[in-house]
Amino acid sequence: MLGGGAARGWAHIGAIRALHDAGIKPDVVCGTSIGALVGAVYANGDLDWLEEWVSRLTWQTVVRLLDLRISGGLLGGRKVVQLFAEKFDGRSIAQLHMPFAAVATELDTGREIWLQDGSTIDSVRASIAIPGIFAPVWHNGAWLVDGGLSNPVPVSVARGMRADCVIAIDLNNDILNGRDFGGAVVETPALDPAAPPPVALRRNGKPWPRWLAPAETSAVSDVRVPPKPSARVPSMLSSIAQSIDIMQVRITRSRLAGEPADILIQPRLGGMGIFDFHRAAPAIEEGRAAVEYMLPAIRARLGLD
Repeated sequence: MLGGGAARGWAHIGAIRALHDAGIKPDVVCGTSIGALVGAVYANGDLDWLEEWVSRLTWQTVVRLLDLRISGGLLGGRKVVQLFAEKFDGRSIAQLHMPFAAVATELDTGREIWLQDGSTIDSVRASIAIPGIFAPVWHNGAWLVDGGLSNPVPVSVARGMRADCVIAIDLNNDILNGRDFGGAVVETPALDPAAPPPVALRRNGKPWPRWLAPAETSAVSDVRVPPKPSARVPSMLSSIAQSIDIMQVRITRSRLAGEPADILIQPRLGGMGIFDFHRAAPAIEEGRAAVEYMLPAIRARLGLD
């Protein structure tokens, strides 16, 4: 099952690839937020297409896809939803190639909602509706938002789908700048203090507004390295992103403590922000590496030794 984590979710692609390369193919798939999106695409048989598409993304194309709006959320996401809607081609969850479920949260009550039937794209759209970023989705008489608010790593859903062995992928293990976890602290690679900070430019050659510009840490190629704290006032999106990170870590820890997976895979993605959708290649590689590291435990649990 595939956990939430916005742009870090591209690591799911590498993780699934590594499992397949080892001869391990899931019987069911479920996901929260970006995990629901990747999981639905996988269940539809389009993982090759997704990997090719995300590998071509740049920051500029990401910003153009996430159309700005006021009502309901900062970003409409209409263009992205339409892109995936065309790929799903009106298929319901029942028409996918394997059992699938997406997790969303009922806005009025906070209840966890499992979406296991109906429109695939509508279910995914509800699961990825990050509050304040994407508008809520009206579904069966209730407003639904991101599943990460209630179940970021949905082990319980996989159990409910009668999975004998749950392999869970947690994208949020080391994202709080490395300050909240034991063990060694990985230092950020030194940057030239005399070098100007990287600036993302629009097609007209002008820089993006600071509140919309990518984080400076995006210039660091290693997604495993958490950024160092900065005295500079965070931008609006940075503040929102860090707040979401804190929420995801706390809820994930709580849920996994009570509902442990049989195998827990935790890619190191501390240096990747939730809006870094343009950094797919290193995220995919880290997802693959995390699975390969856990392969002996996976084989032993499945009796493949």
